[in-house]
Amino acid sequence: GVRRAGRVRVEDKGRVMPVAAPPPLPAPAPGPAPRRQQRQAVRECWGCRLVCGGGLLAAAAWVYASARGAAQRGNPPGMGTVGQLVVALGLLSFGLVVLVDPVNKSRPKE
Repeated sequence: GVRRAGRVRVEDKGRVMPVAAPPPLPAPAPGPAPRRQQRQAVRECWGCRLVCGGGLLAAAAWVYASARGAAQRGNPPGMGTVGQLVVALGLLSFGLVVLVDPVNKSRPKE
C-alpha cells in the first residue's frame, strides 16, 4: 500500500519519492468584481428571466396538478398533499419574483 505523509510519498518498499506540488493559481485580474457584473447581466437579460421564471411557474403547475389529482381521486388530504401544495406555492412565488423583478424596479434610475 501507499501512504501519504505531508508532501512526501512513502511506499512500503522503503523508498521515499517526493510528490509534485500543484502549480500556483494565477493572480486575479484588476478591475470591477466579475460576480457583480454577472448578477447585473442576469437581471437585465429579459430572455433569461423569462426562461427561468417560466420554468419555475411550470414546475409549480406540475407539483400543484399532482397534489390536486390526489385530492380529486377522493383521497383525504394528508401531510404529503399539503406539503406538495406548499412547495407549489413556493415555486409559484419564486417564479413570479424572477419574472417581475421587484428589486430592480424599486431602485431610482441614474
